[in-house]
Amino acid sequence: MRSVLQNVLDRIPGSLGAAVVGLDGIAVEKVSVRETFNMDLASAEGIGVVKRAVAALRGDPRDRVEEISVACRSGLTILRSLGSDYYLCVVIGPDSIPGRARYEAWRAGQQLEQAIG
Repeated sequence: MRSVLQNVLDRIPGSLGAAVVGLDGIAVEKVSVRETFNMDLASAEGIGVVKRAVAALRGDPRDRVEEISVACRSGLTILRSLGSDYYLCVVIGPDSIPGRARYEAWRAGQQLEQAIG
């Protein structure tokens, strides 16, 4: 898992961190570009958004939330479902390219979903 997360960060210029996080908000694995960036906090806050979105979309249980993006002045947080109550959280800075980050999150999500099974 760690190598997949590191590869994501390496392929996204301006990335800050990536993590595989459970619905409990605890990161199973995480990688940060800078030691000062708190990936635990970013992923826990992101999971809070996921929980609220899932609760608001109480419909067909087969229609799960695939991806949520939260944009703000300081950057973008992408949360991509890995199935089995796990999410990939990728955080990028304001100078990054959001489309590139979404693509890389999707690509890594495919690899991680198979690993988590």
